[in-house]
Amino acid sequence: MTSLTAPKIIAGLITTIWGFALAVSPYSGQPAQPDAIAQAPISVQPYLIEPTTTTSSTIYIDPYTTACEQFSALAVNLGWPADQRTVLESIIKRESNCTPNAINRNDPNGGSRGLLQINGFWHKYLIERGIINKPKDLLHADTNLLAGLAIYQYGVDRYGFGWGPWSTK
Repeated sequence: MTSLTAPKIIAGLITTIWGFALAVSPYSGQPAQPDAIAQAPISVQPYLIEPTTTTSSTIYIDPYTTACEQFSALAVNLGWPADQRTVLESIIKRESNCTPNAINRNDPNGGSRGLLQINGFWHKYLIERGIINKPKDLLHADTNLLAGLAIYQYGVDRYGFGWGPWSTK
């Protein structure tokens, strides 16, 4: 008579479980298809924002990408030039680490706020154009990106280069 050892017991359990699984599951002998995975329906509509100008294109904001990628996509949907997306994304990363409510109180112009760290020098300009009512409004991602676009466009119109307020190096 042979004694039951641990490997024999484990093998017996595995065989029993495997046999039970085969008995209760409808195995067709074919490997599962990748599209057979149950997926929750995702509505794209909440992520699409119509552009405010005709110079940009509407792009899908993928909720599975990094925050910086999502905010740069939002910026393009809000009217930023699509060809500036990569530069914008790197500036958002450097200025705020892609944090919409970031505040730098050490900025000598009354602090800088939001994704693009817009400082107090621009508050009057942005208020006059109806983009913000108070500096705290710059802590909202969409408002900050619209304010940044107004500042960027000011630079393009006046100097031919919109990135003057932000270092691109």
